[in-house]
Order: sequence, then structure tokens, then C-alpha cells
Amino acid sequence: MRIETPPSATASVELRGVHKRFGAQHVIRGVDLQIEAGEFCVFVGPSGCGKSTLLRLLAGLEDASAGQLLIGGRDVTGLPPKERGVAMVFQSYALYPHMTVYRNIAFGLETGRRQRAETDRRVREVAQLLELTPLLDRLPKELSGGQRQRVAIARAIVREPQVFLFDEPLSNLDATLRVQTRIEIARLHRRIGATMVYVTHDQVEAMTLADKIVVLNGGKVEQVGAPLQLYHQPRNQFVAGFIGAQRMNFIPCRVLAAGAAGVAVELPGQESLTVPVDAAGITTGQPLTLGVRPEHMRGDGGDASLTGLVEAVEELGEGHLLYLRSADGTLVSGHFSGASGCREGDLTRFAFYEDACHLFDGDGVALPRLARG
Repeated sequence: MRIETPPSATASVELRGVHKRFGAQHVIRGVDLQIEAGEFCVFVGPSGCGKSTLLRLLAGLEDASAGQLLIGGRDVTGLPPKERGVAMVFQSYALYPHMTVYRNIAFGLETGRRQRAETDRRVREVAQLLELTPLLDRLPKELSGGQRQRVAIARAIVREPQVFLFDEPLSNLDATLRVQTRIEIARLHRRIGATMVYVTHDQVEAMTLADKIVVLNGGKVEQVGAPLQLYHQPRNQFVAGFIGAQRMNFIPCRVLAAGAAGVAVELPGQESLTVPVDAAGITTGQPLTLGVRPEHMRGDGGDASLTGLVEAVEELGEGHLLYLRSADGTLVSGHFSGASGCREGDLTRFAFYEDACHLFDGDGVALPRLARG
């Protein structure tokens, strides 16, 4: 059996100049955002950046201090949660411990006084979709963490909301269950095509699930875009350092020349390279920051390199991470395949190509890359 969500059940989400204050604390600072109908949008950012608060504002669990929230083009800013057409899946599952799986899924429908036959049909359809049919007579305490989360998701689906809201739904699961449940959520989105807004601190979840990622920092939106757009074209140093399984390396450098081919910079150790970025407004001698991802480091070759002592080695099985302390004291990491032949204290070299590099000005803003070809 395949459950299809009718087009009318999927809605766009729009935030216009949304602010949220808790007393003197200004948590959300003028957020403008458009989420298209059917998109999977993920909010990411450090702890305290406002991502969960923004989700609660959409759900109606918090009131906006200013601005508008629209769902399907309808202004829901002042509406209570039950009138917004949303369903929320919490980190803590929020299941009723004395009710069976069937009763937990059906609860929202039963309180709405739906006919018993219609309730039964919808509960069993959703249970089949999420492979919960054999578990319908069990209590939550008899389920694994992954099964409990699937029940919480089923309870949201059965209400047929216009928008699904997920608040770090996988954070209580172990690593194996997180992967399994992440795959199930991605499959669910493909099957029902609903609008989903998802909060996480996990980079892998964000990159693998999202059609669109919203990077938040200090209650403001730093950048919005597709996962690979944010990975390859970060708008600023904050986004560059936040997006990616390992943090981007930031290396101080100095401008040697600026021209049509890009910006030539000198690195610690006096090596240089030309990064293909727009040189407008850049002057000789200006301090900049070079950004290179650990996975773009090489053991040999490259257009430039850094040499230093190995400070730590982390073996990962399929590969390893090396941490190198350069001549100027900068700590740089490299992600390499296979087992490492290095030990702490060894002298080693990290090489990289200019096309893999980014440059950031003194305010942390990325210099635009030059178009190739």
C-alpha cells in the first residue's frame, strides 16, 4: 500500500521579518525565509543560535515578538498550534506510556471525534508505511528507540498536516539507529512529498536530508542554499567553518598581488599560490584568511603546501586525520585515506591545489570565485 499526500496538503512556509525576544534577550533577529511547498528544509547552527526557537514559532508553541509567519500563503502568526496545519516530532518522542502503539498513533484522530472506521484505516495505512504493523499492540516501553521515533513520526503523518516540523528527532538514538532512521525519513519524504522543516546540529543529517539548508548564527540567517552550494560556495567564514564533516582549516596569509587571474597570497613558511577569486578592492600587503577543507589536503603534489610537526593522529579505519602545527603556530588538519604512517612529532607536509582554496577578508566575507571557462 502506498500513501499519497494530495497536492493541497503540502504548503509553502514563509517568514517575514520575524523577531523573538525573551525579556531583554533578542533570540531571533529579523529572519526572512521562503520554503517552497514539498521542500525538505534543514535548520543548522551552533547551540543557542535560535534554530529550535524558530521551529517553535512555526508550530505556534512560541509567539513572535514581531513579523509574520505564513503557511500556504495564509497568515498564521496569531493562530494557535491546532489551526496552523502543522505536526511536530520532538526529540523526546512524547509518547503516552500507558497507550499501545495503535492508540498513540490514533490519539489525535480520536480526540477529533472521527468515525472509528476512518481512524482505523488511516492508522493502519501509516503503520504499514513505517513498518509498524507488527508493533501496534505493544506499549512504548517494549520498543527500541528507533521504533519509538517511528511511532512519533506516524502520529504526525496520520494527522495529514500541511507541514512537518522535526526538532532534532535523532539525537537520542545511537549511531546505527541514527543512520537507519535518517534513511527512513528521507524515504518518507520522497514517498509523501510533504513540506518538512528539520532542526539538527548533525552535519551529516543536514547534508544528506536537505533540499535547502538554513545556517543560523546568533538569531540571524547567515546563508540559505542547497547543501553542495553551501559546501562549495560559503558566503562567509562562519558558514565555511560550520558546514562540513570536519571544520575547514583557516590559515592567515598576506596579499602579494591582485589581478585578473585572482589573488596571489603568501602563506606561513613563505610559500605562495594564486587563488582564483575576484580581486576587486584587494591591495598588496592586505591580510586575508585562506580556507582549505581537511579532505582537500594531499600528501604530495599541489600548488602550495604547509610543513610542520604532527600534533595528533586519529585513525578512522577507512582513513585517518592528521593534525599539523605549522611554523606560525596554526593548527591544520588533513583527512587522508588508508592508515597513517605518521606519529606525533614527525615532520610532515600538507599540499593543496588553488582551486580547492577560499579567501576571506578581514570581516570574514568570502571573496567571490572567478567563473571558469
